[in-house]
Order: sequence, then structure tokens, then C-alpha cells
Amino acid sequence: MQPLRYYTDENINPKLIQSLTEQGLDVLSCQAADMLGTTDVEQLLFVTKEKRLIITRDDDFLKWHRKGAKHTGIIYIHPNMTDADALQGILNIHTHHATEIQRKPRRVFVIQPKTKPRKWWQRLFGGLVY
Repeated sequence: MQPLRYYTDENINPKLIQSLTEQGLDVLSCQAADMLGTTDVEQLLFVTKEKRLIITRDDDFLKWHRKGAKHTGIIYIHPNMTDADALQGILNIHTHHATEIQRKPRRVFVIQPKTKPRKWWQRLFGGLVY
């Protein structure tokens, strides 16, 4: 199986992208892919074609997932999460769920504060909450 590959939309801090790259993850930013300013649909088409999971802080991608949009996987970072916590959550997903993601695309992972667990994310999107 191929290693997981990631794509970050324009809502992700370049310092977080750099930290992920330094950890050895294959991360392509929307800026590097010349996708800055494109629609969510265009980005979902791009990540599906490139077989990359999208990392975002934009909950519109969750809505597209709910509508049945095709994608390789979504990692949604809750707005209250720091970049350091987001980094840890992404690394946990990468380490513990790679095989599962490769076998079953369209997975949604939500990285959110542990102080306010929201099980409804799991029921609503069928994803795991970190």
C-alpha cells in the first residue's frame, strides 16, 4: 500500500504544514498546488485525483461529505484547536489509522478539544474524533 498523502487548504497555517513535513509526512499545500482561491468542489476533485486526504479548518468540507461528495478523506480541525494540538491529532491519525484509511476512503476525522467531547460529530459524519 502507498503511504498516506495529504493536502492542506488555504485555512491551514504554513507553520503547521512545515511541522507536518518535518515529521516526514507527504504534504502538499493549496498554494504549492496552485489551487489558492479555488472552490471546495474543485479542491475535492483535486484531492480525489491525487489520492490525498484534505486537512482543513473549513467545515464546508464536512457539509460536502454529508451530501455524498467523493473524496479520499477529510481531517477537520476544530477552530478552537491550536496548531500544536492539531499536529498531534494528525500524527495520531497518520500512525493509527493509515491502513484503515487506505482500505476505506471517504473517512472523516475531527480534531477537537477534549474538554468538550461531541459525540454527535461521530454520528453525523461517521468519523473518528480526536
